[in-house]
Amino acid sequence: MPPFGASKKRRRELANVNTQLVEIYEDLASEKDEIRLKAAQALVSQFTPDKNASDELIKKALQRLFRGLCSSRKAARIGFSIALTEILTQVFSAKREDSDVSVAGVMGIWESQSSSSGSESGQEQRDHVFGRLFGAEAIIKSSILFKPQVPFTEWTKLLDLVFGLANKKPWIREECGWIIYRCVYELSTQKAEAKFVESALERLCSNDLARTPEGVSVWLAAKDLFPQVNFPSKVWKHDDPLDAKERSKLAKVMKESSAVDPEEEKQGKPKSSGVWNSKLHFAWDAVLARLAVPTKSKGSRLGFADFWVEVVDNGLFASSSSDERKYWGFLLFVKVINECPPEQASLVFTKNLVGCLTNQLAVEDRFLHRMAVKATKALQTRVSKEPAFAAASINGLPANFDQITKTKTVEKMAVEANADALRQIVPRLERLIASPDTTDVKAAASSRQFLAGLLLSIVRSRASASDADDAQDVLEQILFTFVRFAYFSAADDAKSGAQPPLTQQTQELFRSRINSCLNSLIAQQKYATDLPYAVVRKIRDGAKSGEYGKFIIDMDETLRESVKSAFKSLKKLFSMDKKEDGGIDAFKLLYSMTILQVYNGDADAVSMLEELDFCFSKIFSDKKSKKEEKSDATDALVEILLSFAAKQSQLFRRMSEQVFGVFADKVTENGLDSLISILEAKESLAGQQEMFDQQDEEGDENMMDVDVDADSDDSDVEVVEAASGSDASGSDDDSSNDSSNEEDPEVAIFEAKLAAALGTRRGDEDLAAADDDSGSDSDMTDSAMEQLDNQLVKVFQARRDANNHKKDKKDARGNMVNFKNRVLDLLDIYVKKCHTKVLALDLLLPLLRLTRRSSVKQVSDKAAAVVREFAKLCKGTAAVPRVDELDPVWDLLRSVHAEASHSGPAAHAAAASQASLLLVKVVAASDRQALGGVVDVYGETRKNQLLSRKSHVQPSFFTDWNNWCVSASKQKE
Repeated sequence: MPPFGASKKRRRELANVNTQLVEIYEDLASEKDEIRLKAAQALVSQFTPDKNASDELIKKALQRLFRGLCSSRKAARIGFSIALTEILTQVFSAKREDSDVSVAGVMGIWESQSSSSGSESGQEQRDHVFGRLFGAEAIIKSSILFKPQVPFTEWTKLLDLVFGLANKKPWIREECGWIIYRCVYELSTQKAEAKFVESALERLCSNDLARTPEGVSVWLAAKDLFPQVNFPSKVWKHDDPLDAKERSKLAKVMKESSAVDPEEEKQGKPKSSGVWNSKLHFAWDAVLARLAVPTKSKGSRLGFADFWVEVVDNGLFASSSSDERKYWGFLLFVKVINECPPEQASLVFTKNLVGCLTNQLAVEDRFLHRMAVKATKALQTRVSKEPAFAAASINGLPANFDQITKTKTVEKMAVEANADALRQIVPRLERLIASPDTTDVKAAASSRQFLAGLLLSIVRSRASASDADDAQDVLEQILFTFVRFAYFSAADDAKSGAQPPLTQQTQELFRSRINSCLNSLIAQQKYATDLPYAVVRKIRDGAKSGEYGKFIIDMDETLRESVKSAFKSLKKLFSMDKKEDGGIDAFKLLYSMTILQVYNGDADAVSMLEELDFCFSKIFSDKKSKKEEKSDATDALVEILLSFAAKQSQLFRRMSEQVFGVFADKVTENGLDSLISILEAKESLAGQQEMFDQQDEEGDENMMDVDVDADSDDSDVEVVEAASGSDASGSDDDSSNDSSNEEDPEVAIFEAKLAAALGTRRGDEDLAAADDDSGSDSDMTDSAMEQLDNQLVKVFQARRDANNHKKDKKDARGNMVNFKNRVLDLLDIYVKKCHTKVLALDLLLPLLRLTRRSSVKQVSDKAAAVVREFAKLCKGTAAVPRVDELDPVWDLLRSVHAEASHSGPAAHAAAASQASLLLVKVVAASDRQALGGVVDVYGETRKNQLLSRKSHVQPSFFTDWNNWCVSASKQKE
């Protein structure tokens, strides 16, 4: 037992001596930065001058650290390198008397510990190579080689070992070059002697590494930081790799990066690395940094543009370059876009690069597609951060880039561009519209369509922009571009001579784009009046001057006089003080849009101009106009707005709403009746004819009329269901078979007429009779054949007319539904502005009827929404219309209750209840004692619900009334 105990005690003492160092060296290899740094600090603290560590301890530590650099375990190289650098600095920072630890000894330890015997495995040999490299870096960073008492041969020894390693192991050549490159900067900060740099340059050349990316970077660093050194001769002209005369050699060096041709290897050139690196060589950073700084050297140094074209575009992106080199090119492109100033970044859109970017982006399965996507995202990111860069980006890409690549790269950048960038972009787009890069008419039309869409996107983005950047001049230029190509047919010598000439469809497209642009612009108050006026003025001036060619719109003398008069009125409006009347801007917009309609060939626009002149003279010009005359003018204005609202255009819808909002409080009973009459019109061809004073000789008997009489109680549900295509009654199998076999009456009539013309019978009739009655075609004379042809023409003409009539009916229904939607939008505006007016009460009953009668759910719901908004706004006695006489209110209340008794959609029942309670509030606000009469009206409605089968009042109608009564009684208390 005692011997065992003694042995155990001795081992414990040995462990106590080594445990701390073992843990420190273990932590130096940790993957966590905090642990590594803490371990390095603990180790270095043992070798500070005040600790006076022994030579033996120092040598052991250095051996252990240099050996640790050759380890591939975890992050050993990083931790051991840090500790080694700091220990070397501490050991040689103070004079140590009688110490045999020298720089030569350190170099010996480094060389011996990082040497491989050749019997190791491939991985072990790689570890020793990296260990030697990290050791050299630690020695350089410690600066022990640059002290005055250190022999210069130690520096040259390190250079020989590093450059020898670069030649022996080409796959690590870049890392070797990086160490020497950073060493030049280290020597500069220490103000070391030039001989250190000169020796590095000499060995760079002697090892045939001067014309490599590593050699270029070291050379450039030396030239910038040590201009007084003697550079090796006959390497670069003017001792500058960036000299203009060296562009071809530089391109070859940078293109190869880590590879050279086999012929050059035979001539002693650097060997290929054999490994492709997906990261950019650090030499590109060194070169770009020098190109970014103006130089005062005597030599003619390359400019960035020349460098990019020669080295990158004609080098990396040459047609013969491999995908790997193009990959580097894309990395370089992204780097410049992300990091370089706009003066340089704007120069990278060169021919080969842009062509490669376009091709790779167009097809997803191409090798460099992902890199192309990354490049375009870099562009978009820079433009979003720096909107002014949009000009260089868009102008640098082909006009049809988005079309070819099927992306929205150009469009996304265009909408991010600021006003300054757009001032450069828009002129180029205009030139491309005039002269697309094609002579094919269809291809040119497609390109122009895309460019028109791009300009429209720009307008929409600027119209909704919240910044204070004034872009009105840009918006005008875009609109004028559309005007130039939409309304003029250029002669050969005209300013706008477009080649190939614009087709009629393209000109119609441009006119449509003008409307779309104005639709976005008039929503903004600052653009609502000036830009529409600028458009029509530009059309007028272009027609007068002929600078863009022949005006394509035919205008007679009467039409020209009407337009001339309208421009005179516009001139007066612009000279008037806006404070005089809030309707000045509205009239400017109205005049401008009406003139635009004239230029677009609208036949009704001329009469609208005359009505506008009447309104203008009565509302603004004639101060002595009677009240009745101004009312007539307002009524005429409503009719004009309805004319605009009837058009299938969002622009005219928005314009009519804006103008109506200004004059809503001036609308008279007649004007309101004009709106109501549209709500009560039938949603059919007959309704359209009634509205627009059309005549139809054939009538409209076959059209489903959903606007039934208000007294036809039970039929309402059936009519709505029939209009929506539902089958309310159901049928058995036999009836369904009969209906499926039932022929279209029009088809039967057509077949009968055709049979009569041919003198035959239908196939399902008696064939024998047909054979007896009809003769052979060969027995017919020429005159008989001619007569038969005429009969057939009449039959097919009648068939075509019938089909056209069906289409007319369908179109008419769509027009009326659209028209009613527009009118409901106007009434919604009226209710919001004039809900306290007694006149607004006239809307309740028509809106309720429309909610019930319309076969279109959208119209029904919108009408109910207007009633709901009306009732919502009338909260409190101050917000309710005040009447002088209650008799009309009683009549209206009873009519609303009668309307509530009809069967209709759910929205109808809710709207009827809201309308009824609104009228109750009117009665309460005028005479609270009269509420007893309201109770009687509700009681009579309740009685009818109980006794009449025709009454379809919903329970919620009385529930809402009860709730209101409870609320009103509490307010009374």
